[in-house]
Order: sequence, then structure tokens, then C-alpha cells
Amino acid sequence: MVAQTVAALTRMSLAADDGDHIGAEADLLDLLGVSRPTLRQAAKVVENDRLIEVRRGAGGGFYAARPNARDAIQAPALWLKLQSATLEQMHAASRLIFPHAAASAAACREADLIAELRALRDELETRRPGEKRANETVETEVRLNELIGRMTGDPVMQLFMAISYSFGLLDRSRNLYGGEIARRLLWLELQRRLCDSILAGDVDLARQVGFERGETVTAWISGARSGIEARTGKVVHLRPG
Repeated sequence: MVAQTVAALTRMSLAADDGDHIGAEADLLDLLGVSRPTLRQAAKVVENDRLIEVRRGAGGGFYAARPNARDAIQAPALWLKLQSATLEQMHAASRLIFPHAAASAAACREADLIAELRALRDELETRRPGEKRANETVETEVRLNELIGRMTGDPVMQLFMAISYSFGLLDRSRNLYGGEIARRLLWLELQRRLCDSILAGDVDLARQVGFERGETVTAWISGARSGIEARTGKVVHLRPG
């Protein structure tokens, strides 16, 4: 009965708009024909899925809700970490997908998104790696990738890109492009070229720059692993911190 009630509450939420009143507890007890303990147990499950909100007091009851982007990103990133996924595994997937995302972004014709990317490109023109903290490179990269994800118009690609940068973010900032100034300079140049190719609407060039970025990170990951293996004599896989 709990499983059936979970399914019923889920359907009711999805049929409504975010924030719509689904019903008071007494109404749902009659509608669904279940006991109060069953309804409340099912409601907790659907609340955990961020599909309903149970409000108490005056004007209370069951309201339709929706998971936000943070919910959608953190759960799979945490699951991957708990499964002992490695940075190498995540990058192997992202290096295949990112060039396609860059190409799709270059085909974007939404004026607001293009203006946002142009403003970010202007920021990159004044950037001087070494004058500010190394985290600045990582923070800019996250912003750029989030924007490119929106420019693709593909929610699946957008979600994957967000998860990939949420996963192991601290390790990326310490061991990859966020560390040495020479690497940050190289990555800054790649960021600028990527922005320029997308702003020019050059789909082929954007894909090529996306591929170059992936190959660059592959080399950095390989170098980090080789260095650790040389020092320890053990085969290692880079894991998020």
C-alpha cells in the first residue's frame, strides 16, 4: 500500500505545477483510501524525491514540488564517489561529450546567452594567472561549462556536464589546471579560444578546441598518475578528495 500511495502521490505532483495545492491530508485519505500512517510514510518518500512539500498549520496540506538543479547534480556525483569512481573514468566520459557540447553551443542563437558568454570572454581578457588565487581558474571553468551547457539546449548534456564538474572538484583544483601557473596560462588560452569559436558560431572549430581541452587534461591526469607511481612504486588511480 505504501508503494502504491507513493506512485499515486508522484503522479498527482507531476500532473500539477510546482507549488500547486494537491490536497489536505483528510482529502487525500479519502481520495486514496489509505490509512493515515500509510499516507504519511508514502509522503516522506515522495518528499525525499523533492516532488511534494507537506506544509503544516493554516493553509497546510500537500503541495507539488520539483527537485532543483542542486538536488539533481549532487545525488549522482555522491553516488559515483561512493562507488569509488575515479577521476580518470569521469574524464574518459566527459572528453567524449564536451566537444559535442561546444559544437552545439556554437550553434546557439539565443541573444541573452550569447551576451552572457561575451561578458565572460571580456573577463578572461583581463585575467592574469598568478596575480590571484589558483581557485579562480576552477571557478571560471565551472561558470563557463554551466553556460555552455545551457547554450546546447540539451538538458541531458547540461546535467552530465554539471555532474562531471561537481565530481572531484577539489582534486581538479589542486592537481590539474588550478595548480601551476604555466598550466593556468595554458588553460586560460584554451578558455579564450573556446569562447571565441562559440561566439563566432564556428561549430567545427568549437568542437576542435573542445577536443584539445580533453587531450590536455588527459595528459595532465596521466602525468599526475605517473609521478605518484614513480614515487611509490604502486599502480594508482586518481580519486576525488
